[in-house]
Amino acid sequence: MREAVNLSEGEWTPDAIAHALPTPDMRMEFWRQLNLTAFGELEALGARWLKVIEDLQTGVERAREVSAYQREHGGALPSEYTDVTELITERRVA
Repeated sequence: MREAVNLSEGEWTPDAIAHALPTPDMRMEFWRQLNLTAFGELEALGARWLKVIEDLQTGVERAREVSAYQREHGGALPSEYTDVTELITERRVA
């Protein structure tokens, strides 16, 4: 994911939002929605996409923390996590 973008709420532009999104598909979807949204609903659309960016940035930071924990603890997950790898593998095989 791209580096976190730290803009105050008043500094965000459609271009800044698009550049903060990590994948071409997400950027394309943002532009599509922006172009199809009525003027009166643009502020709400921007707020939704800013929330997406915030959630992604929070997730990236948490993933870095978990990765660091795993490096320090031989690959073990922090106690608040449950390893579901086997459940996923079983479902794919079934």
